[in-house]
Amino acid sequence: MKPENLICNSSNITYDKGYIALWLEDYPLPDTLDIEGNTLLKKNHFHVSLLCVKIIFEVKPDIENKILNLFCDFIKEKELRFEGFTNEFRTANADERKSVVALCNISNLNTFADYLSDKIDVKVAHQPAHVTIYTLQPNAGIGLNSKDELQTKSKPVDVPDEVKNILI
Repeated sequence: MKPENLICNSSNITYDKGYIALWLEDYPLPDTLDIEGNTLLKKNHFHVSLLCVKIIFEVKPDIENKILNLFCDFIKEKELRFEGFTNEFRTANADERKSVVALCNISNLNTFADYLSDKIDVKVAHQPAHVTIYTLQPNAGIGLNSKDELQTKSKPVDVPDEVKNILI
């Protein structure tokens, strides 16, 4: 699957549904994962959400273009690069939705949040870098947009070696 809604003249950074995201390669994971009594489905593409822009709209509704321009300016100077998975996996739950995420590292991600906070005068939370790899409903991820949400909406989980060995 190819990314749509590309921004910043990039080949792998998108803006869609209120999120700026970095698209990743398509990892050859098993199509399903049985976990905690449920069979979850592999996502049809993998990405890391870099910023939940729509949360900022709650405080400053007319700032979308400014945020996108600031983001594009930032990545001209500092690359936001995928630096691998951390070997930490979590299950996330929200209402009837469930997912499995793999935590990862993105260079300069927290630096970007701090830069944006300064430029728009709104505290932008550090986004916990993660990739949703499996979902109960097809491609229905769960937003984990701050460290607090990561702690309250998810918990650590062991995944089979056949999944770990592909990602780690």
